[in-house]
Amino acid sequence: MRKAGNSGVWDAVLITAGFWVLVASLWMDVDYMGATLERISTRSMAFHVDFDSFWRSARAMLEGQNIYDTGVELVNLNPPVWTVLISPLGLLEPITAYRVFVLISLVVVVGYLAWTVEELRLRPGWTVVGVVMLLLSSPLLATLALGQVYPVLALGLVAAWVADRRDGQEISGAALGLVVALKPSLLPVLLWPLVRRRWRALLPALISGAMATLVGVLVLGAGATLDYIRVLREQPVSTYWDNASLPSAAARLFTENPYAQNVVTLPWMVGVGYALGIIVIVLTAIRVRHGPEVGLWALVAASLLASPIAWHNYLVLLGPGVLLLLARGRAAPAFLLLALQAIPAQWPLIWNDRGTVVASLAMTLYLYILIAHWLALLAATREPAQAFRPEPAAEKPG
Repeated sequence: MRKAGNSGVWDAVLITAGFWVLVASLWMDVDYMGATLERISTRSMAFHVDFDSFWRSARAMLEGQNIYDTGVELVNLNPPVWTVLISPLGLLEPITAYRVFVLISLVVVVGYLAWTVEELRLRPGWTVVGVVMLLLSSPLLATLALGQVYPVLALGLVAAWVADRRDGQEISGAALGLVVALKPSLLPVLLWPLVRRRWRALLPALISGAMATLVGVLVLGAGATLDYIRVLREQPVSTYWDNASLPSAAARLFTENPYAQNVVTLPWMVGVGYALGIIVIVLTAIRVRHGPEVGLWALVAASLLASPIAWHNYLVLLGPGVLLLLARGRAAPAFLLLALQAIPAQWPLIWNDRGTVVASLAMTLYLYILIAHWLALLAATREPAQAFRPEPAAEKPG
């Protein structure tokens, strides 16, 4: 247990760092916020590339075509069941469908943030700070601009977490299974019920995940699932600077690539990146037993670190975990994480033309930010879970 004096000094360091990061982020936003908002409002689907890929898959499904061969440069990396879910949007014109999707995403984000705040009974002051900073965060704004799936996944994670707090293991597991079915790279989150021996949650998680996958097979045929597996296998580890995973950072820094000047050419370091990711997952799983409430969010962060692809926008999934840190009295690390999420997505543009190793290390900032989230959440697992206690019913006036 940390001494009070050391804790106070450490908190002061984190708050000071968070303050200056936030100041720097706001200064950069003077130049970049307009461009970010324009990316959301523009009618050009070239700026909404993720959703354009989803929409083309949905339209291909309605026309009986291959949903993974739609002619787009950015291939749809989501499983067939996701295309089934959004297939009604394929009936609309692309830009109209995108705007509907963004509206739904905003409602979902506000909904799960409000749900988290209510569940935690977070103080009004921290509620305003936390929710406003998450709504204006760079990952969320970029997610809306690109039209990505992360708000839906975050809603599923919050549902699983809330149900677990209320001892609704079956509901918690079912929600967790659906999240994994929609984004298989989050498979390690199933360790959350497994290491705690929550069998009444684990079994529904496996069943719901399998059933959701089966829906994709029944609607689109087994060929679509095989195509999806093939697409995943053919995808190389992306060295693009927005990819914040450990394998990606290893590929960016130790192999020749078009996005950054590598430190040295050591291709086997990509394998080391995967190995480190596995170690991160194992360490997190061990700690989950001691702090299960925070453990889910720590496992989400660990999953992203180990995944071949973990775009910076995936931090949307960790927003509720940051609110949990605030509710636990860990305001200093939570504030620093919120400040780090405020750094604009245009950060790499400052460095990408310099062609130096220092610039490459700077462009790997999103990995450092993801690691900071993982460490903060992992540290919070030292505290025991706070069981949910319903508010006592108010007495009726006599």
